[in-house]
Amino acid sequence: MSRILTITIFALMLAGCADGYDKSVMPTAAAGLQQETVACKARWTTKEFNSYAEWQACQLTAERGFARTINLTKMDAFEVYAANMQALAADRDAKRVTDSEVRSRSKETLWAFLRDCGCRPGWKPNPNYSHWLFIGFTSPQPPVMPTTP
Repeated sequence: MSRILTITIFALMLAGCADGYDKSVMPTAAAGLQQETVACKARWTTKEFNSYAEWQACQLTAERGFARTINLTKMDAFEVYAANMQALAADRDAKRVTDSEVRSRSKETLWAFLRDCGCRPGWKPNPNYSHWLFIGFTSPQPPVMPTTP
């Protein structure tokens, strides 16, 4: 359920973009993003990924496909977002950041992307309830990847 909400919220936030994408393909793009997100989660669950960075790359590929499908005009802003998220994933794998720092930095990265692409959602999430929004952007929920000795 949280994946559906994440995708819906992501799509709604982009709906605030001023003519920065093709609104007519949004339903198709959102459905594609949902399928790809579920596929990434399934691959994480079956331990096909050896690191958080591999999972993040899968998720970013899905999000990039979404952005391309809707013809996002500011793909440069998306690429900065993607690079920052991938760097954050590498930092998490190297244990240079805590899970709390990952959540905080991923939120900042997402909001910076929305600002840079010209999207201005009319709300900011309540800190007490926003954690579900960013789950798709910050961590595939269980299982936790085992640490290597």
